[in-house]
Amino acid sequence: MPRVSNKANKKNYVYGLDIGTRSVVGTVGYKDHNRFVVVAQEIKEHESRAMLDGQIHDIEAVSETIRDVTLALIEKVDTPLTQVCIAAAGRMLKTVTVHADLELESERSVTQEDIHLLDSYGVEKAYETFFNEETSQDVKYYCVGYSIMKYFLNGYPITHLESHKATVIGCDMIATFLPDDVVDGLYKSVEIAGLEVANLTLEPIAAIELAIPEQYRMLNIALIDVGAGTSDISITSDGSIIAYGMLPVAGDCLTEDIARHCLVDFNTAET
Repeated sequence: MPRVSNKANKKNYVYGLDIGTRSVVGTVGYKDHNRFVVVAQEIKEHESRAMLDGQIHDIEAVSETIRDVTLALIEKVDTPLTQVCIAAAGRMLKTVTVHADLELESERSVTQEDIHLLDSYGVEKAYETFFNEETSQDVKYYCVGYSIMKYFLNGYPITHLESHKATVIGCDMIATFLPDDVVDGLYKSVEIAGLEVANLTLEPIAAIELAIPEQYRMLNIALIDVGAGTSDISITSDGSIIAYGMLPVAGDCLTEDIARHCLVDFNTAET
């Protein structure tokens, strides 16, 4: 791909990485109104089985692949890339559904700051609920993303809160949690590659935001993203995303079955 000559948008470039079990995919682009314009993309497979079931096992090897993808993209877009947005996959995904209310000081128009405070309060409440329900004390969990199922204006469901007058705003939220070793491995691999994580979300959240626009979420749809190490599941109903799930059963399981049955190494079985 030739170098990109659109200098006007270079300062607004966003760099995203999909750190998958079998490969790393890097994408650089910018937001143009309601669409994302991709200006460069690079993909490289791991040279060894550095990841299993969405979990990084060899941090140095994954970091090397990330570095190669990043350098190739820098060459294509002819601009430095120092920050990156990543999506997390991994075993033992857990979710919590909570309702949160935020009482305003008086009846007034709702601002973006109010909505941000409401979302933050919802995440905080999800943390409390999750850790009160979590029985295992051996594994620490991080909140890696959330989705709003519904917003409420003075107790009534509403699609968009901003600029409406209210005394109380609320939300139903799904918050997602992954073990700290999954998240820490991702951050460390990115850090060793010379990058800083600007944003972290969950793979099924990222997938459903792109694949199923809001106008189609009135339908009961299950989005299933079968990768190499994990199968990510998102479900929509009545205009909202209502559930997320992640299974450590995907393409590599088939390859491993072939390897065992035919008594060959993994790469031969993959071929």
